[in-house]
Amino acid sequence: MFRVKLTLKKSEYIKYLEAIRPEVTETFGRSSVAVKEDNSNIYIIITAPDASSLRASVSSITRVLNVTKKIMEEDIW
Repeated sequence: MFRVKLTLKKSEYIKYLEAIRPEVTETFGRSSVAVKEDNSNIYIIITAPDASSLRASVSSITRVLNVTKKIMEEDIW
C-alpha cells in the first residue's frame, strides 16, 4: 500500500478545496482519498494499492485543484 499526504495552508486553499471536495472524497480511480483539517492546515491523504495508481491520483487531484484555483481567481463566479 502506498500513501501520500498533501498539506495545504487552510487560509489560502479552503475556498478552492470546498469547490472540489465532492470530486476528491472517498475513491479516486483505484485510490482512496481522505480530506482532514486542523486549525491551520488541510490534509489530502491519498492511499493506493500501487505506485502508478498513486501517481495518477496525485496528478489528477493537483490538476483539478490548480484549475479550480485559476478559475476562481478570475472572478468569474
